[in-house]
Amino acid sequence: MIKMKKRLILILAPILLAGCLFFYDAKLDVYTNTGDGVLVFKDNEFHRGYETYQKYYTNGEKNFEIGRMIGKTDNSKFLGFKESVWQIKGVPDDEVVFVKGLMIEGVYERK
Repeated sequence: MIKMKKRLILILAPILLAGCLFFYDAKLDVYTNTGDGVLVFKDNEFHRGYETYQKYYTNGEKNFEIGRMIGKTDNSKFLGFKESVWQIKGVPDDEVVFVKGLMIEGVYERK
């Protein structure tokens, strides 16, 4: 009887975890990637460029701390390639955001 309960827990725990992560992912705000280094969220355009890079990076290293995840881009899939949008600590997230993905990393500033 105890072995059967352990098996049931080992089977149901990953299913429950995946379900919770799926609903968490579905609740995130979606930032639209229009290309050319531009993200759009609620009629606000966030741009990436050389000036922004100079402001937030020193010798190729980040000089800021990443806060909590606040959204995802429209390219993101639950299973597969994901680009997540993060808050930068000490800066309002409606002014500057940090996008991190498998092959991309950059700071986007509202213009």
